[in-house]
Amino acid sequence: SSGINAEYGGLLLIYVLGFIGFAVMYMFSYDIHWKYYKLDRKRVNMFVYTVRLVRIIHAVMATLVAIPIMLVTTEFLKQRFLILDMFVAFSGGYLTFDIFGKYNEHLQVYEPPGRLVSYRMVRRYARKNWLLLLHHAFLVLIVYPAVLFARNDEGDFLVACILFTELCVPFTEMQWIMEQTLEPHNLRYIIVSMLAIATSFVCRILIVPFLYEALADHLEQSILDFIFSLPPWYHMAAVAFIVPNVLWLSRNVFKTMVYIRIPYERKRKAKQGDKLDRSKLEREEKRLKED
Repeated sequence: SSGINAEYGGLLLIYVLGFIGFAVMYMFSYDIHWKYYKLDRKRVNMFVYTVRLVRIIHAVMATLVAIPIMLVTTEFLKQRFLILDMFVAFSGGYLTFDIFGKYNEHLQVYEPPGRLVSYRMVRRYARKNWLLLLHHAFLVLIVYPAVLFARNDEGDFLVACILFTELCVPFTEMQWIMEQTLEPHNLRYIIVSMLAIATSFVCRILIVPFLYEALADHLEQSILDFIFSLPPWYHMAAVAFIVPNVLWLSRNVFKTMVYIRIPYERKRKAKQGDKLDRSKLEREEKRLKED
């Protein structure tokens, strides 16, 4: 009993340290990032940028934890990694902090200055960010406790694969930042966008057939026998994971093509001496940013 209490206390301490650690990262990145990035202050609010920068840091940490576990695991269900439990607790602290970080962003961008909190402000924040709040609450209150306390010390490889889906986040966030900072028309943006699309395809879509194949091989079954041996809700969960990621990836590909096309369209019109329909291009670009 004392050992269990000590384990719970240690994980709770790591959770608190995660909350404090990401809060400190948030404050430091808020203070220093203007020295390194030439952002248009009228178009990019520093709080919006800071939340995304902290999100990149968390994603890099998750990826650095996940990839070594995926590479060295030999017993997919039984092999245990203490660092995985520690990071899950640490990540829970990040998700809790992110709710407050997004609220601060909402406060600075959408609310009148001078007030920190009120019932109406919190309600407007909840209405605008209900999906994020639902996602974070589901992870912190249900998924992470189940990962830490209800797995019977099994499935670290599967948890690492879930963390591996964070691989694309740094590139997608950098892509968004470059779109907001008037840099979507150069080679750097094209490279970052291609990396965002490629990593999203690998870690958000190909990861599912990879898991099917890896577990079927571990159980020494053919892939078809393994698929038909699983309960239907396993496949429903896989489809529910893949479909929104396919839709998001398709939209990102379309958006990237539009941003890349705009400067070439302007050059082509200028060479031909045709009148450039700037209003159409600007409306298209504005709609992408609002989305």
